[in-house]
Amino acid sequence: MTNVDSVALLISKIPQPFRDDISYLAKTIGAQGGECFVVGGSVRDLVLSKTPEEFDLTTSLLPEQILSLFKRTVPTGLKHGTVTVLIADRAYEITTFRKDIDYVDGRRPENVEFGVSLSEDLKRRDFTINALALDLETKRLVDEHEGLSDIKNKIIRTIGNPIQRFTEDGLRPIRAIRFVSSLGFTLDPETAKAIASCRNITAKVSKERVHDELNKTLKSKDPYPSLKLLQEFQILELFTNAKLYSLKNLPSGERIQEIPAHPLSLRLCYLHAWLFGSFQVTNDSKQFFKDLKYSNQNTKDSLFFVAILDSIFNRFAGSEATDTEIRKVLLHPICIHGGRENLEVLTNHILHLIYVYQPHLKKNLPVEKVLALVKEPHPLLVTELALRGEDILKHRPELPPKEMGAILVQLLSLVLEDPSKNQKETLLSYIPG
Repeated sequence: MTNVDSVALLISKIPQPFRDDISYLAKTIGAQGGECFVVGGSVRDLVLSKTPEEFDLTTSLLPEQILSLFKRTVPTGLKHGTVTVLIADRAYEITTFRKDIDYVDGRRPENVEFGVSLSEDLKRRDFTINALALDLETKRLVDEHEGLSDIKNKIIRTIGNPIQRFTEDGLRPIRAIRFVSSLGFTLDPETAKAIASCRNITAKVSKERVHDELNKTLKSKDPYPSLKLLQEFQILELFTNAKLYSLKNLPSGERIQEIPAHPLSLRLCYLHAWLFGSFQVTNDSKQFFKDLKYSNQNTKDSLFFVAILDSIFNRFAGSEATDTEIRKVLLHPICIHGGRENLEVLTNHILHLIYVYQPHLKKNLPVEKVLALVKEPHPLLVTELALRGEDILKHRPELPPKEMGAILVQLLSLVLEDPSKNQKETLLSYIPG
């Protein structure tokens, strides 16, 4: 792929308007005597015929020169040579060729040295597949570390000594594991050994970064291979006080790829079963979501899916669900959590989770039966009852206000069992006293 025609084909895969933007940036830098290359994961993705989500560039010019060359810039990370250039609503990070010096915290270099060559800059990068540089103007692809060969062979391999690479940056082992699923690649044996050897460095990574990498893993087409490696190398244990279950005992984990990647809470629910051996919400599972910096909403949604699946598996394992059970165990809790307006969407999500994890429940909890009940206008919430609190007070003026909530809940239970009872006079007749 290093010949001009092959590289031109590669460049043609860059969608517009990005291609014109990059060409403009490269020509402007070139007019000042500088070099400019598209670099890293975006080049790797082009080689894989994937559309990159973003395009990072590297240049021989200093950050101050980039700031002066373009009108709309952001000094994103001047210490490390990075300037973001804005074109319309698009952003491009341009980083000066550099050599990293003095890694001391297992995350970022203390100092960088500018004025080095592209070759020196590529040496500092993490994996061979990310050390490709593409020059749009000369139609040249620079591959000094056999990155193209590793892409062809679907291998994730560090540049140089893997222990040195991972000691420099403890996030790199987690990224390597994530690439297994996001790219469908496998780990080079020496790279894999180094992951185990450098766990003490990986432990220094911020939980926020681990959160991001775990999410990217879960959003990949098949998260299972990466999840197995996270378990094998005991990576998640470094970032949570929760006691995790042995994933080896849950062979159905590979079915996570059958769960939609959006909303993320669906796969987080499935991950929960992997991590804790069940769909039962525990203090450990709550601790895990807290430690891994999941938002309150994401945690609430994920644990709701976990809890309702646990309830359904316990209730419907042995016999077909009745209409009353479906309203009480499934539809009512869904309405409480997400509101009537989200009932059908959430019900479909939950049925998908149920059928993936326990396919035999398709017989006991048929989708047609459930969705037919979803479409019926029967009350599922206290606010949908045919009477209000004031109606009860008129009927029972001596009733203590603190008992009102419990009575409404009891009346709703009656209506969930028999929707025809949702008549004001009928409901009033069931109020004791």
